[in-house]
Amino acid sequence: MSSELSSLERALIEIIASEHWPGFRTDRLRVVRRDSTGAGMYIELDDEAAQPLPDGTFAAQGRLLEMDGVPSGLAVLADVSGGRINHLELAVYGNEGWDGVERPWRIT
Repeated sequence: MSSELSSLERALIEIIASEHWPGFRTDRLRVVRRDSTGAGMYIELDDEAAQPLPDGTFAAQGRLLEMDGVPSGLAVLADVSGGRINHLELAVYGNEGWDGVERPWRIT
């Protein structure tokens, strides 16, 4: 069973898309699974619109995800394979942990 993107996930994908995939839409993206690693999270995605993308790993260039309780912030990457967005990866900077709970955040 899939679920809707959180507001954070949608904002992050929209930033990456604006920099790398002109015209990419998030309205038909669904979350298949969220896996917390203790120092980040993998969000497995399904694009019901099957929008073709170039394979690779894409970042929000020069942006930092700041979140309450995560002192050094988080890196954000989107993985595309087989021409489709596969997952979004959040990873804590430094030796901090993160329990995967979405707390107040901002993107700088």
